[in-house]
Amino acid sequence: MNIESEYYSNLSKIIASAKFNLPENYLEKLRESLQSLQTIDFDNILKNLPATSKSTSSTAIKKLKQAHEAENLNLVLGAGISRPYGLPTWDFLLQKLLLKTIEETPEKAVVLSKVFSKVFNPSPLIAGRYLQGSLFNSKDKNKFEKEVRKTLYESFDKNAASPIMDEIVKLCAAPGNSRNLDGIITYNYDDIIETKIKEKKMDIPFQSVYGQAVDPDNRALAIYHVHGFLPQEGEINELNNITLGEYVYHEQYSNIYSWNNIVQINKFRDKTCLFIGTSLSDPNIRRLLDIANSQKKGRKFHYIIKKKSSKVWVRERLKQILDDNPQIFNEKVKAKLDFDETVSLLIEIQNRFEEKDSESLGVKTVWIDDYDKDIANILRKIRE
Repeated sequence: MNIESEYYSNLSKIIASAKFNLPENYLEKLRESLQSLQTIDFDNILKNLPATSKSTSSTAIKKLKQAHEAENLNLVLGAGISRPYGLPTWDFLLQKLLLKTIEETPEKAVVLSKVFSKVFNPSPLIAGRYLQGSLFNSKDKNKFEKEVRKTLYESFDKNAASPIMDEIVKLCAAPGNSRNLDGIITYNYDDIIETKIKEKKMDIPFQSVYGQAVDPDNRALAIYHVHGFLPQEGEINELNNITLGEYVYHEQYSNIYSWNNIVQINKFRDKTCLFIGTSLSDPNIRRLLDIANSQKKGRKFHYIIKKKSSKVWVRERLKQILDDNPQIFNEKVKAKLDFDETVSLLIEIQNRFEEKDSESLGVKTVWIDDYDKDIANILRKIRE
């Protein structure tokens, strides 16, 4: 094998090792195509990547602004929205909940819970099922939700600054304090959006929709908590069941006519949605987007905002792979490697396939560099 062939063979191994979450069949095809090339031609590799119809920021803003003015815009929000306020990531929430189930001294429990989630990286559904069973109490059927709520808000910083949340609240009210958004779908359990609307003293009628759900008042902004709702205050009952354990997830997945599935299908089919702080990796969300696409009249896209991978991070990750896997590159191949060009190529591969995947679900990708600043600017331009 000559240097060029070895280079391409090993580049495909790097892509597999870098864990960019690319489809398995793509990696196989890429290995085959890379090994068949005779010269190191990055431009040619880029040409072989699938074409996508990603959206520029200005084009997305134009379409989203039109939807907002027509009261057809829905925000679809994930965990990234709540993170600035100190709410835990899934990993940290899991760690803290595990503390309650480990029969050890507090010091040992802290270490064990952190190490367990880092070493074994348990599936959220499997871990949720275990925790739900461990925290079950026949005398208090909502003990699990109460423990999750307590853990969820333990580090909550109500005074934290979030340019994104500020713009979301402003987007909720049109001139004259009437609603202009069609609605908000949130996969978060918390009530931060509701709290911030109240704090701003904006006379926006809104309604939190969860549990068995009811048809919201047409004059009110509906905030759909489709994975459950755990407000900071108030009683927790059977309406506050959350999608953390497999039991509730299976119920949602098997019952296509559940209120939360119907809400998402209707919004994905009939309205324009902007996904913020979330990915499209949840199997149920992907399924609902596919169902909505099959029922759509015409080809209308939603939008998702994603932060570009940092070249610094990819460069360090690539160096680590080379250091940890000397068999991937021998010294003479290393000497032929244009490192920065390879970093750029890897990022472009990741971007193209994320764009293509989102596009297949009816969602166009808008890439940004600065998460808080750029998203806040996009939201501001939509309402102006």
